[in-house]
Amino acid sequence: AQLFLGTRMQCAQCHHHPYESWSQDDYYGLAAFFSTLESKPGRPGEGAFLHRSKTAQAKNPSSEKNIVPALPGRGSLELSPEEDPRHALAEWVVAPENPYFARMIANRYWKHFFGRVLVDPEDDMRITNPPTHPALLSALEQHVVQSKFDLKSLIRLICNSETYQLSSVPNEHNQDDQQNYARFYPRRLQAEVLADAINQLTNGSDSFRGQPAGARAIQLPDDQFAREFHFLAIFGRPNMASACECERTSTFSLAQAVQLVNSKETSTKLASPLSRVSLLLRNSSLTDEERIKELYLRAYSRPAGASDLKLAAEHIAAADSNPKALRDSYEDLVWVLLNSREFIYNH
Repeated sequence: AQLFLGTRMQCAQCHHHPYESWSQDDYYGLAAFFSTLESKPGRPGEGAFLHRSKTAQAKNPSSEKNIVPALPGRGSLELSPEEDPRHALAEWVVAPENPYFARMIANRYWKHFFGRVLVDPEDDMRITNPPTHPALLSALEQHVVQSKFDLKSLIRLICNSETYQLSSVPNEHNQDDQQNYARFYPRRLQAEVLADAINQLTNGSDSFRGQPAGARAIQLPDDQFAREFHFLAIFGRPNMASACECERTSTFSLAQAVQLVNSKETSTKLASPLSRVSLLLRNSSLTDEERIKELYLRAYSRPAGASDLKLAAEHIAAADSNPKALRDSYEDLVWVLLNSREFIYNH
């Protein structure tokens, strides 16, 4: 319910929900959809596997009643013993008449692109926790249903909106706005995206256990890598121990600043013979200005401005003809770029 419906029903396991209409029967009616699953140990060296058995029902410990599968707010279903109740649940989740799923999807995707939700937290949507912009959320919800849950269509709608394309540079009219989307609110890149961005700038790569060579951080399937790859843990990749979105953090910390300024992994990537700096310096046909422009384009996806070029060129020129000093100057420039707000933040 929390993940796919954006509704928290956990407290109804022991008592009726204090703020909503969910009862214990509602909770165990939803749990009954999964009650036919049992676990059996696999062969030596293999994990356990799940199989279906018994009748779909869950016992309410307070009333001692056996509750059959029931959809939230819709009542119980009549299912034959041969039917897998999970199929009926899955069909209802994406049905147009389901009042929860499309609303939850719209709310989560809005957060993905804007860094804040219309209903906060996004997995606790209820009457007593109304959206900040009800008409906007309703319009997005209707679009999701009318497009038959086409997520690309939803992404296109949001990204083509004037709201998403607003500048993040504040003016006298919107500099204090934190809620009405009068400007774009800068937000730090997520851990996986930032790790991949650093690799794109340095031409480096990370090695993840069990993953093919060249795998990007954003492709990692589960939580074990946040524990094994220190960078992801520092920058807030969640352990995925629960369905709560609060596990992922987007705040900036001292540990993150130290990681960006003095990372051994980044130093190794810069010193590699295949690093971006190494490749640019080996190409003798390039001028210093062309090399600087290439680094800026890789870092910011925009051309270097006149002041950018002037400052970088002056720093490079100070190295004179000393090869080591020249390389150090270019590495300094990369360090400056990847520690800049423009690189770290989505703006």
